[in-house]
Amino acid sequence: MLPDVTVIVLNFNGKDYLGDCLDSLLALDYPSDRLEIMVVDNGSVDRSVSFVRQAYPTVRLLELPENRGFAAGNNAGAQAARGAYLAFLNNDMRVDPRWLIEMVEAMQTADDVACVGARILTWDGNGIDFVGGTLNFYGMGFQPEDMVKASEGVHQVLFACGGAMLVRRDIFLESGGFDESFFAYFEDVDLGWRLWVLGYRVLFAPRAVAYHRGHATGKKFEGERRALLYERNALAVILKNYGDEALTRILPVALLLTARRAVMASGLDKSQFRMETQPRSDKSLRLAEGQMRRELEMLMREYGLWVVTKEIVRRILRFFYANFVYQVRRDVAIVPRASMSPLVALDDIADMMPAIWAQREAIQAQRRRSDAEILPLFGNPFQPHPPDPAYLALQQRLVEIFHIDGLFPADGR
Repeated sequence: MLPDVTVIVLNFNGKDYLGDCLDSLLALDYPSDRLEIMVVDNGSVDRSVSFVRQAYPTVRLLELPENRGFAAGNNAGAQAARGAYLAFLNNDMRVDPRWLIEMVEAMQTADDVACVGARILTWDGNGIDFVGGTLNFYGMGFQPEDMVKASEGVHQVLFACGGAMLVRRDIFLESGGFDESFFAYFEDVDLGWRLWVLGYRVLFAPRAVAYHRGHATGKKFEGERRALLYERNALAVILKNYGDEALTRILPVALLLTARRAVMASGLDKSQFRMETQPRSDKSLRLAEGQMRRELEMLMREYGLWVVTKEIVRRILRFFYANFVYQVRRDVAIVPRASMSPLVALDDIADMMPAIWAQREAIQAQRRRSDAEILPLFGNPFQPHPPDPAYLALQQRLVEIFHIDGLFPADGR
Protein backbone atom coordinates (compact mmCIF):
# COMPACT_ATOMS: atom_id res chain seq x y z
CA MET A 1 0.00 0.00 0.00
CA LEU A 2 1.55 3.27 -1.10
CA PRO A 3 1.33 6.09 1.46
CA ASP A 4 -0.28 9.47 0.97
CA VAL A 5 2.42 11.99 0.01
CA THR A 6 2.38 15.77 -0.04
CA VAL A 7 4.93 17.32 -2.38
CA ILE A 8 5.82 20.80 -1.11
CA VAL A 9 7.23 23.28 -3.62
CA LEU A 10 8.50 26.40 -1.90
CA ASN A 11 8.39 29.45 -4.15
CA PHE A 12 9.80 32.95 -3.94
CA ASN A 13 9.45 35.03 -7.12
CA GLY A 14 9.91 31.88 -9.19
CA LYS A 15 7.06 32.23 -11.66
CA ASP A 16 9.37 31.55 -14.60
CA TYR A 17 10.34 28.15 -13.14
CA LEU A 18 7.06 26.86 -11.76
CA GLY A 19 5.63 25.60 -15.03
CA ASP A 20 8.36 23.04 -15.65
CA CYS A 21 8.37 22.00 -12.00
CA LEU A 22 4.61 21.48 -11.65
CA ASP A 23 4.26 19.82 -15.06
CA SER A 24 6.81 17.20 -14.02
CA LEU A 25 5.00 16.58 -10.73
CA LEU A 26 1.68 16.11 -12.50
CA ALA A 27 3.38 13.49 -14.68
CA LEU A 28 4.67 11.40 -11.74
CA ASP A 29 4.17 7.64 -11.74
CA TYR A 30 2.23 7.79 -8.49
CA PRO A 31 -1.48 7.30 -7.78
CA SER A 32 -3.14 10.69 -8.05
CA ASP A 33 -5.53 9.89 -5.20
CA ARG A 34 -2.52 9.50 -2.88
CA LEU A 35 -0.66 12.57 -4.07
CA GLU A 36 -1.08 16.16 -2.90
CA ILE A 37 0.91 18.86 -4.69
CA MET A 38 1.28 22.06 -2.69
CA VAL A 39 2.95 25.34 -3.59
CA VAL A 40 3.97 27.39 -0.57
CA ASP A 41 4.46 30.95 -1.75
CA ASN A 42 6.92 32.98 0.32
CA GLY A 43 5.44 36.44 -0.31
CA SER A 44 6.24 36.59 -4.04
CA VAL A 45 5.60 39.82 -5.96
CA ASP A 46 6.03 38.41 -9.50
CA ARG A 47 2.44 37.11 -9.96
CA SER A 48 3.46 33.56 -9.02
CA VAL A 49 0.27 33.11 -7.01
CA SER A 50 -2.09 34.13 -9.80
CA PHE A 51 -0.13 31.97 -12.25
CA VAL A 52 -0.52 28.84 -10.11
CA ARG A 53 -4.16 29.59 -9.37
CA GLN A 54 -5.04 29.99 -13.06
CA ALA A 55 -2.75 27.44 -14.74
CA TYR A 56 -2.77 24.69 -12.07
CA PRO A 57 -6.17 24.67 -10.35
CA THR A 58 -5.57 21.18 -8.87
CA VAL A 59 -2.44 22.35 -7.05
CA ARG A 60 -2.99 23.41 -3.45
CA LEU A 61 -1.72 26.92 -2.77
CA LEU A 62 -0.54 28.15 0.62
CA GLU A 63 0.21 31.89 0.63
CA LEU A 64 2.58 33.39 3.20
CA PRO A 65 2.53 37.19 3.62
CA GLU A 66 6.31 37.59 3.43
CA ASN A 67 9.50 35.72 2.60
CA ARG A 68 10.06 33.55 5.66
CA GLY A 69 13.00 31.67 4.16
CA PHE A 70 13.49 28.05 3.16
CA ALA A 71 13.16 26.60 6.65
CA ALA A 72 10.04 28.39 7.90
CA GLY A 73 8.33 28.25 4.52
CA ASN A 74 8.72 24.49 4.22
CA ASN A 75 7.72 24.04 7.87
CA ALA A 76 4.48 25.91 7.17
CA GLY A 77 3.80 23.52 4.31
CA ALA A 78 4.58 20.52 6.52
CA GLN A 79 2.11 21.72 9.16
CA ALA A 80 -0.65 22.11 6.57
CA ALA A 81 0.11 18.93 4.58
CA ARG A 82 -2.30 15.99 4.49
CA GLY A 83 0.20 13.30 3.49
CA ALA A 84 1.92 10.83 5.82
CA TYR A 85 5.12 11.52 3.87
CA LEU A 86 6.46 14.91 2.84
CA ALA A 87 8.49 15.46 -0.32
CA PHE A 88 10.33 18.79 -0.54
CA LEU A 89 11.22 20.09 -4.00
CA ASN A 90 12.84 23.35 -5.07
CA ASN A 91 10.84 25.42 -7.54
CA ASP A 92 13.72 25.46 -10.05
CA MET A 93 13.68 21.67 -10.47
CA ARG A 94 11.85 19.13 -12.57
CA VAL A 95 11.68 15.44 -11.71
CA ASP A 96 11.80 12.07 -13.41
CA PRO A 97 8.44 10.28 -13.42
CA ARG A 98 9.78 7.68 -10.96
CA TRP A 99 11.38 10.27 -8.64
CA LEU A 100 8.78 9.89 -5.92
CA ILE A 101 8.15 6.13 -6.08
CA GLU A 102 11.90 5.42 -5.85
CA MET A 103 12.17 7.46 -2.65
CA VAL A 104 9.02 5.92 -1.17
CA GLU A 105 10.31 2.40 -1.84
CA ALA A 106 13.62 3.25 -0.17
CA MET A 107 11.78 4.72 2.82
CA GLN A 108 9.77 1.54 3.29
CA THR A 109 12.81 -0.73 3.53
CA ALA A 110 13.00 -0.30 7.33
CA ASP A 111 11.02 1.33 10.12
CA ASP A 112 13.96 3.44 11.30
CA VAL A 113 14.42 5.15 7.92
CA ALA A 114 13.09 8.68 8.37
CA CYS A 115 14.45 10.51 5.34
CA VAL A 116 15.50 9.73 1.76
CA GLY A 117 17.42 11.98 -0.62
CA ALA A 118 17.34 12.09 -4.40
CA ARG A 119 20.06 12.28 -7.02
CA ILE A 120 20.11 15.78 -8.50
CA LEU A 121 21.51 16.45 -11.97
CA THR A 122 21.98 19.68 -13.86
CA TRP A 123 19.06 20.86 -15.97
CA ASP A 124 20.37 19.21 -19.14
CA GLY A 125 21.15 15.98 -17.29
CA ASN A 126 24.83 16.03 -18.28
CA GLY A 127 26.24 17.22 -14.95
CA ILE A 128 25.93 16.28 -11.30
CA ASP A 129 24.51 18.66 -8.70
CA PHE A 130 24.02 16.32 -5.72
CA VAL A 131 24.90 12.65 -5.28
CA GLY A 132 25.34 12.77 -1.52
CA GLY A 133 27.01 15.37 0.64
CA THR A 134 29.99 15.57 2.96
CA LEU A 135 30.52 17.68 6.07
CA ASN A 136 33.72 19.01 7.56
CA PHE A 137 34.22 19.04 11.31
CA TYR A 138 33.29 22.73 11.71
CA GLY A 139 29.95 22.37 9.98
CA MET A 140 30.58 23.35 6.36
CA GLY A 141 28.68 21.13 3.94
CA PHE A 142 29.92 20.14 0.48
CA GLN A 143 28.45 18.43 -2.56
CA PRO A 144 31.39 16.69 -4.29
CA GLU A 145 30.48 15.44 -7.74
CA ASP A 146 32.51 12.25 -7.47
CA MET A 147 31.36 11.17 -4.00
CA VAL A 148 28.96 8.45 -5.13
CA LYS A 149 28.68 6.72 -8.45
CA ALA A 150 25.20 6.89 -9.96
CA SER A 151 25.14 3.11 -10.40
CA GLU A 152 25.38 2.43 -6.66
CA GLY A 153 22.25 1.29 -4.88
CA VAL A 154 20.42 2.81 -1.94
CA HIS A 155 22.85 3.58 0.89
CA GLN A 156 23.22 5.60 4.09
CA VAL A 157 24.19 9.28 4.12
CA LEU A 158 24.51 11.89 6.85
CA PHE A 159 21.93 14.17 5.23
CA ALA A 160 19.77 14.55 2.14
CA CYS A 161 19.63 17.69 0.03
CA GLY A 162 16.57 19.68 1.14
CA GLY A 163 15.87 20.65 -2.44
CA ALA A 164 14.70 17.12 -3.37
CA MET A 165 14.01 14.80 -0.46
CA LEU A 166 11.35 12.71 1.26
CA VAL A 167 10.67 12.52 5.01
CA ARG A 168 8.09 10.94 7.30
CA ARG A 169 5.80 13.78 8.36
CA ASP A 170 5.30 12.66 11.95
CA ILE A 171 9.04 12.28 12.58
CA PHE A 172 9.80 15.56 10.80
CA LEU A 173 7.39 17.46 13.04
CA GLU A 174 8.28 15.63 16.26
CA SER A 175 12.00 16.25 15.72
CA GLY A 176 11.45 19.97 15.20
CA GLY A 177 11.45 20.17 11.39
CA PHE A 178 13.85 22.59 9.75
CA ASP A 179 15.41 25.06 12.18
CA GLU A 180 13.69 28.32 11.28
CA SER A 181 16.50 30.44 12.72
CA PHE A 182 18.65 29.22 9.82
CA PHE A 183 16.38 30.98 7.26
CA ALA A 184 18.24 29.15 4.47
CA TYR A 185 21.33 26.95 3.90
CA PHE A 186 22.50 23.95 5.95
CA GLU A 187 19.06 23.38 7.49
CA ASP A 188 19.04 20.05 5.64
CA VAL A 189 22.45 19.18 7.14
CA ASP A 190 21.12 20.04 10.59
CA LEU A 191 17.99 17.93 10.09
CA GLY A 192 19.87 14.89 8.80
CA TRP A 193 22.43 14.94 11.60
CA ARG A 194 19.69 15.43 14.19
CA LEU A 195 17.74 12.45 12.84
CA TRP A 196 20.81 10.23 13.24
CA VAL A 197 21.30 11.48 16.81
CA LEU A 198 17.68 10.64 17.57
CA GLY A 199 18.10 7.08 16.36
CA TYR A 200 16.77 7.29 12.79
CA ARG A 201 18.58 6.76 9.49
CA VAL A 202 18.89 8.80 6.29
CA LEU A 203 19.24 7.08 2.92
CA PHE A 204 20.20 8.16 -0.57
CA ALA A 205 18.21 6.75 -3.51
CA PRO A 206 20.25 7.29 -6.71
CA ARG A 207 17.41 6.18 -9.00
CA ALA A 208 15.21 9.02 -7.76
CA VAL A 209 16.30 11.72 -10.17
CA ALA A 210 15.64 15.46 -10.21
CA TYR A 211 17.04 18.11 -12.56
CA HIS A 212 18.17 21.48 -11.18
CA ARG A 213 18.64 24.88 -12.82
CA GLY A 214 20.98 25.86 -9.97
CA HIS A 215 20.88 28.79 -7.54
CA ALA A 216 17.82 30.32 -9.20
CA THR A 217 16.72 31.82 -5.86
CA GLY A 218 20.02 32.12 -3.99
CA LYS A 219 21.74 34.23 -6.63
CA LYS A 220 19.09 36.93 -6.19
CA PHE A 221 20.76 37.83 -2.88
CA GLU A 222 24.11 39.54 -2.33
CA GLY A 223 27.18 37.44 -1.56
CA GLU A 224 27.58 38.85 1.96
CA ARG A 225 24.02 37.77 2.86
CA ARG A 226 24.64 34.22 1.66
CA ALA A 227 28.03 34.15 3.40
CA LEU A 228 26.48 35.22 6.70
CA LEU A 229 24.02 32.32 6.59
CA TYR A 230 26.75 29.81 5.70
CA GLU A 231 28.93 30.97 8.59
CA ARG A 232 26.23 31.33 11.22
CA ASN A 233 24.36 28.15 10.35
CA ALA A 234 27.52 26.02 10.30
CA LEU A 235 28.28 27.08 13.87
CA ALA A 236 24.68 26.43 14.95
CA VAL A 237 24.81 22.93 13.41
CA ILE A 238 27.83 21.86 15.44
CA LEU A 239 26.61 23.52 18.63
CA LYS A 240 23.37 21.56 18.53
CA ASN A 241 24.45 18.13 17.34
CA TYR A 242 27.90 17.18 18.66
CA GLY A 243 28.12 15.30 21.93
CA ASP A 244 29.86 16.99 24.86
CA GLU A 245 33.36 15.60 24.34
CA ALA A 246 33.49 16.38 20.62
CA LEU A 247 32.04 19.86 21.04
CA THR A 248 34.59 20.72 23.74
CA ARG A 249 37.43 19.96 21.32
CA ILE A 250 35.91 21.31 18.13
CA LEU A 251 34.19 24.56 19.13
CA PRO A 252 37.42 26.53 19.89
CA VAL A 253 38.87 25.54 16.53
CA ALA A 254 35.66 26.40 14.69
CA LEU A 255 35.67 29.88 16.23
CA LEU A 256 39.34 30.48 15.44
CA LEU A 257 38.88 29.39 11.83
CA THR A 258 35.86 31.66 11.50
CA ALA A 259 38.03 34.62 12.52
CA ARG A 260 40.74 33.56 10.03
CA ARG A 261 38.20 33.45 7.18
CA ALA A 262 37.13 37.00 8.01
CA VAL A 263 40.71 38.27 7.91
CA MET A 264 41.49 36.41 4.69
CA ALA A 265 38.39 37.78 2.95
CA SER A 266 39.16 41.33 4.10
CA GLY A 267 42.46 41.49 2.24
CA LEU A 268 43.85 43.64 5.05
CA ASP A 269 47.56 44.08 5.55
CA LYS A 270 47.85 42.93 9.15
CA SER A 271 51.18 44.68 9.54
CA GLN A 272 49.27 47.99 9.62
CA PHE A 273 47.79 46.91 12.95
CA ARG A 274 51.05 45.90 14.60
CA MET A 275 53.32 48.02 16.76
CA GLU A 276 56.34 46.80 14.82
CA THR A 277 54.76 48.18 11.61
CA GLN A 278 56.31 45.94 9.03
CA PRO A 279 55.54 46.99 5.47
CA ARG A 280 53.65 44.60 3.26
CA SER A 281 56.01 42.28 1.45
CA ASP A 282 55.87 41.12 -2.15
CA LYS A 283 55.17 37.62 -0.84
CA SER A 284 52.08 38.76 1.10
CA LEU A 285 50.84 40.63 -1.97
CA ARG A 286 51.19 37.47 -4.07
CA LEU A 287 49.27 35.48 -1.45
CA ALA A 288 46.46 38.07 -1.49
CA GLU A 289 46.30 37.94 -5.28
CA GLY A 290 46.15 34.15 -5.18
CA GLN A 291 43.33 34.26 -2.62
CA MET A 292 41.36 36.69 -4.79
CA ARG A 293 41.81 34.47 -7.84
CA ARG A 294 40.58 31.41 -5.94
CA GLU A 295 37.54 33.31 -4.64
CA LEU A 296 36.58 34.41 -8.15
CA GLU A 297 37.04 30.86 -9.47
CA MET A 298 34.73 29.56 -6.73
CA LEU A 299 32.10 32.19 -7.61
CA MET A 300 32.36 31.21 -11.28
CA ARG A 301 31.77 27.55 -10.47
CA GLU A 302 28.83 28.20 -8.17
CA TYR A 303 27.06 31.21 -9.68
CA GLY A 304 28.40 31.88 -13.17
CA LEU A 305 29.84 34.76 -15.18
CA TRP A 306 27.30 37.44 -14.21
CA VAL A 307 28.00 37.16 -10.48
CA VAL A 308 31.77 37.10 -11.10
CA THR A 309 31.53 40.21 -13.29
CA LYS A 310 29.61 42.09 -10.61
CA GLU A 311 32.15 41.07 -7.98
CA ILE A 312 35.08 42.25 -10.14
CA VAL A 313 33.41 45.64 -10.68
CA ARG A 314 32.76 45.94 -6.95
CA ARG A 315 36.39 45.18 -6.15
CA ILE A 316 37.70 47.71 -8.68
CA LEU A 317 35.44 50.44 -7.29
CA ARG A 318 36.42 49.49 -3.75
CA PHE A 319 40.12 49.73 -4.66
CA PHE A 320 39.83 53.28 -5.97
CA TYR A 321 37.54 54.36 -3.13
CA ALA A 322 39.83 52.83 -0.52
CA ASN A 323 42.88 54.58 -1.90
CA PHE A 324 41.04 57.92 -2.03
CA VAL A 325 39.73 57.60 1.54
CA TYR A 326 43.12 56.46 2.81
CA GLN A 327 44.69 59.67 1.56
CA VAL A 328 42.14 61.67 3.59
CA ARG A 329 41.75 59.51 6.69
CA ARG A 330 44.51 57.13 7.72
CA ASP A 331 42.29 55.59 10.43
CA VAL A 332 39.85 54.04 7.93
CA ALA A 333 40.16 50.57 6.41
CA ILE A 334 38.00 49.61 3.44
CA VAL A 335 37.12 45.92 3.31
CA PRO A 336 34.70 43.82 1.23
CA ARG A 337 31.26 43.51 2.77
CA ALA A 338 31.52 39.72 2.59
CA SER A 339 34.57 39.81 4.85
CA MET A 340 32.33 41.05 7.65
CA SER A 341 29.95 38.11 7.29
CA PRO A 342 31.97 35.74 9.54
CA LEU A 343 32.19 38.42 12.25
CA VAL A 344 28.49 39.22 12.04
CA ALA A 345 27.85 35.47 12.25
CA LEU A 346 29.82 35.25 15.50
CA ASP A 347 27.88 38.19 16.90
CA ASP A 348 24.58 36.58 15.86
CA ILE A 349 25.57 33.31 17.52
CA ALA A 350 26.28 35.18 20.75
CA ASP A 351 22.78 36.68 20.68
CA MET A 352 21.18 33.37 19.69
CA MET A 353 23.12 31.23 22.16
CA PRO A 354 20.33 30.87 24.78
CA ALA A 355 17.96 29.51 22.13
CA ILE A 356 20.63 27.34 20.48
CA TRP A 357 21.68 25.90 23.83
CA ALA A 358 18.08 25.07 24.74
CA GLN A 359 17.78 23.22 21.42
CA ARG A 360 21.05 21.44 22.12
CA GLU A 361 19.90 20.26 25.53
CA ALA A 362 16.64 18.94 24.09
CA ILE A 363 18.45 17.04 21.31
CA GLN A 364 21.16 15.61 23.57
CA ALA A 365 18.54 14.46 26.11
CA GLN A 366 17.02 12.29 23.35
CA ARG A 367 20.34 11.02 21.96
CA ARG A 368 20.14 7.40 20.76
CA ARG A 369 23.43 7.19 18.85
CA SER A 370 26.95 8.12 19.89
CA ASP A 371 29.21 10.42 17.93
CA ALA A 372 31.41 7.41 17.21
CA GLU A 373 28.53 5.90 15.21
CA ILE A 374 27.68 9.10 13.33
CA LEU A 375 30.97 10.85 12.57
CA PRO A 376 32.11 8.27 9.95
CA LEU A 377 29.19 9.54 7.83
CA PHE A 378 30.84 12.97 7.47
CA GLY A 379 32.76 11.65 4.45
CA ASN A 380 35.53 14.26 4.42
CA PRO A 381 35.73 15.91 7.87
CA PHE A 382 39.00 17.73 7.20
CA GLN A 383 38.11 19.32 3.88
CA PRO A 384 39.17 22.97 4.25
CA HIS A 385 36.93 25.92 3.55
CA PRO A 386 38.28 27.84 1.76
CA PRO A 387 40.76 25.53 -0.03
CA ASP A 388 43.69 27.86 0.60
CA PRO A 389 47.16 26.37 1.42
CA ALA A 390 47.89 28.79 4.28
CA TYR A 391 44.41 28.27 5.72
CA LEU A 392 44.78 24.49 5.45
CA ALA A 393 48.11 24.65 7.29
CA LEU A 394 46.46 26.56 10.16
CA GLN A 395 43.57 24.11 10.23
CA GLN A 396 45.94 21.16 10.45
CA ARG A 397 47.89 22.74 13.32
CA LEU A 398 44.71 23.38 15.28
CA VAL A 399 43.44 19.87 14.62
CA GLU A 400 46.62 18.45 16.11
CA ILE A 401 46.64 20.79 19.12
CA PHE A 402 43.04 19.97 20.06
CA HIS A 403 43.31 16.27 19.10
CA ILE A 404 40.36 16.46 16.75
CA ASP A 405 41.73 13.86 14.36
CA GLY A 406 41.18 11.21 17.03
CA LEU A 407 37.42 11.72 16.84
CA PHE A 408 37.18 10.54 13.23
CA PRO A 409 38.18 7.32 11.45
CA ALA A 410 41.79 7.24 10.34
CA ASP A 411 40.87 7.44 6.67
CA GLY A 412 38.41 10.30 7.29
CA ARG A 413 35.48 8.15 6.19
